[in-house]
Amino acid sequence: MKLGNFAGGWAAAYSEREADKRDWMQERVAANRKYLLDTGLPKFQEIKDARDARKANIAEAVTMGFTKQAAQALELQGGLEMQLAKLRAIGKHTDKTINREALQKASELIWKTIPDEEGRRQILDYFTDSEIPNNANDLQEKFIMAITNAKRNDADFIAAREILASIRAKERPEVNVTVPGIQNYQEYGLKKEREGRLYLGSLLDGFAGITFSTDSNEEFGFGGLTGSDAQDANITMDHLMAGYKDSYNRNEDSMAWLMMEARKLKKFLSDSGISETNKWEEWNKRYGQ
Repeated sequence: MKLGNFAGGWAAAYSEREADKRDWMQERVAANRKYLLDTGLPKFQEIKDARDARKANIAEAVTMGFTKQAAQALELQGGLEMQLAKLRAIGKHTDKTINREALQKASELIWKTIPDEEGRRQILDYFTDSEIPNNANDLQEKFIMAITNAKRNDADFIAAREILASIRAKERPEVNVTVPGIQNYQEYGLKKEREGRLYLGSLLDGFAGITFSTDSNEEFGFGGLTGSDAQDANITMDHLMAGYKDSYNRNEDSMAWLMMEARKLKKFLSDSGISETNKWEEWNKRYGQ
């Protein structure tokens, strides 16, 4: 074989091997690029979706009546969605409204349950937009740019892999958050008011010279009191109903509370050992608020 022919054949074979190598590297680069995009972008999206869901829950809770701080604390604790479900259920019924006063009281108590200022600061920092989570949007742009710039070999993908490894949801601070018992989110309204007053009327009618009357034709009618001491009896009734409402807002069994207080009043009005002529006035002096 002539030397020239041998050299030419070797050069052709070498060129073919180099071409195969380049093709193989291009295929490898393309496979790396596809793998990183297929695994990385969903990871970024999952974290951003979780962030957006948290922000949406908090915004909805604030709209309904929670303070932003309390909503954030509940979201951190994992109980905000359950509270929102209760509020949404109330909102579906046209005859029910959300008790915003109870929500404000609950918000105050939730924030007070956090042990210290450091815990409160950690919650606020966790939900700061610029830090949720680890600048995901900026990292995603850098990630895509690193993949786009990777053209020759595996080493070009190191930057993209490092970014992908670093992206994760922010670690939640270990802060104890307690959900208080104030969860009567249905508004205290006329029906509840009438329920209490009718109970008092049925129990106390005829005591200490007072007659309770109601108009059955009025859906929300409270009726009235008649008798020589009706003015003081009305004050007593109003005090009891104020306590009934407070008990309701504390998420207690408000009717059980009213029954207990009414029995005390009934016993007082029936006590022959009390010499005062106007026992309603005397009750208000001793126990009225």
